[in-house]
Amino acid sequence: MSAKLAAALLVALLLPVPSMAAQVIVVNGDPPGVGFNDPTPAVPVGGNPGTTVGEQALYVFQTAAQIWGHRLVSTQPILVISFFTPLTCTATSAVLGAAGANWYFANVEPAVGGQALAPDTWYPAALAEKLTRQDIVADPNDPYEVFSVFNSELGKPGCLTGRGWYYGVDNNEPSTNIDLLAVVLHEFGHGLGFSVGPTSSNTGARALGFPSIWEGQMLDTTTGKRWIDMSDPERAASARNNQNLVWAGQKASNVVPSTLAFGTQVNVLEPASLGSAEAVPASFGPQLRPGGVRAALVAPDDGGGGSTRDGCEPFPQPGLIAGNVVLMDRGTCAFTVKVKNAQNAGAVAAVVANNTAGPLAMGGADPTVVIPAVGITQVFGAALRVAAPALVHVGRNVTVRAGTVLNFPRLYAPTGFAQGSSVSHWDTSATPNMLMEPFINLDLTSSVKNPDDLTWSLLRDIGW
Repeated sequence: MSAKLAAALLVALLLPVPSMAAQVIVVNGDPPGVGFNDPTPAVPVGGNPGTTVGEQALYVFQTAAQIWGHRLVSTQPILVISFFTPLTCTATSAVLGAAGANWYFANVEPAVGGQALAPDTWYPAALAEKLTRQDIVADPNDPYEVFSVFNSELGKPGCLTGRGWYYGVDNNEPSTNIDLLAVVLHEFGHGLGFSVGPTSSNTGARALGFPSIWEGQMLDTTTGKRWIDMSDPERAASARNNQNLVWAGQKASNVVPSTLAFGTQVNVLEPASLGSAEAVPASFGPQLRPGGVRAALVAPDDGGGGSTRDGCEPFPQPGLIAGNVVLMDRGTCAFTVKVKNAQNAGAVAAVVANNTAGPLAMGGADPTVVIPAVGITQVFGAALRVAAPALVHVGRNVTVRAGTVLNFPRLYAPTGFAQGSSVSHWDTSATPNMLMEPFINLDLTSSVKNPDDLTWSLLRDIGW
């Protein structure tokens, strides 16, 4: 007896692919004159030949489909119903898009040449069909394996005003725009199976009591248990075990050394009793030099404002900072503002302490920032502030890859549960940034596999 579930409103994207690869087909769900059919004139950009907004958006979807389809193997077409339509917006924030498997299946008998699914286990539609070698989605009114929706209003007044989509397919988006291709590839990943699926990442509860195929590869390094062996409350706790939930699939682990950079750490040389702690390089500014930075760490007050420790105002005594590493706290202003204030005072590097549990990943863009910056935990930051001035070395940890525990890549599990983000994403401590992190980054490429990314290897771990 088979079982199926309709997915909640998530979203992803896809399209045609080469003959030996999976066939991913984007189905345009928009009515005439809007979305993918928007006739507004547009100038071709970044390898996208479309001459209207609608044509350019659809071309990006098709390109993402080709990229994913080239990496996947399936005899079954993958239909993705897609909409380019207004979504929730304000002038300073917006829902970019959403995607996910349209159906989940369990206990489906394989067709000739196919393989059986694990008993009483949920699989996303596209993967279930690939493994069993048959079209399981038999509903003529809803025949799609993936459902996707994206925000057509981005950048317009009142919808993340001024920060519209970049429709090029060359990963050359300006810092003021958001790369639609990267977001589409990301949501693609969710629709294909980069998700804990019907299992609630918030409560740990399972649909019909069945685990998802993901749960066998999710390991809590604190308890030593995999999600498939946990109770609902244990899964809920693990989803909030910041930095300690990892993907333990062998294929993803095998390519960690060829994909992720060595980790970064702040090592306290004096007083040596403080030891060292993990740090996360900022997404802006230069990379640390091979030898790192060795200097005194200072924690001077800034010019006032809401806090004298956040670095949001120019430092009034640059003489105390010149040639040193500056410690600041997270909060109040953008990370780039903090680091630029430290740079203007003569600092050689900046360290920013989190205001919640876990290492801090700092996003943003400012080409005028020319000193390296790293984020650290709240606890380590407090200890450094007490010890300042301290002699520190900020550099690489050549025994550990960034964003991993025991060579297993971390999953995003912040202490404060983030609906829609927790569990079904890579952790933000990964370096370089990964496609399936919960936040968009400017340095993403269009590759979904090693040596650029771990996502394809994770999908292989679940059966792709």
